[in-house]
Amino acid sequence: MLFRIILFSGIFVFLLTMSALHPLSYFYDLIGIALGLILTVYALKHVSIENRGGVLYFRTHLWVELIVLFLFLYRFLYRIAEIGQLQTAVSDGGSAAYGALFAQDPATMIGFFVLAVYYVGFSFFVLKKGRTEEKRSA
Repeated sequence: MLFRIILFSGIFVFLLTMSALHPLSYFYDLIGIALGLILTVYALKHVSIENRGGVLYFRTHLWVELIVLFLFLYRFLYRIAEIGQLQTAVSDGGSAAYGALFAQDPATMIGFFVLAVYYVGFSFFVLKKGRTEEKRSA
């Protein structure tokens, strides 16, 4: 859990600093952060927690899991298709657009910030809940 928090937080801060190159992308970052907070709050309200033999098990709401999975798979498959099209364009001599396309894709930024905020927020919740249960059992 701690590794996930550090990883996503580091990438989160890095992408926020890279948004300074395109100040309009801060708008997309804020949309992603807001949607991530909404998803996190919804997930925390609908989480089911089970204590089996001193081990905590967490399960989020089915729709939260489906949204996260869909968001990840959609962007992954979309980027794979986009890279395939770019390879064709690069082989035809249009290499200038290759780097610009990755720097100005708002859907990828929104999607990443939704996932980053959700994973960091939910991981903090799991760590806090685990420590609370640890203190109770001690």
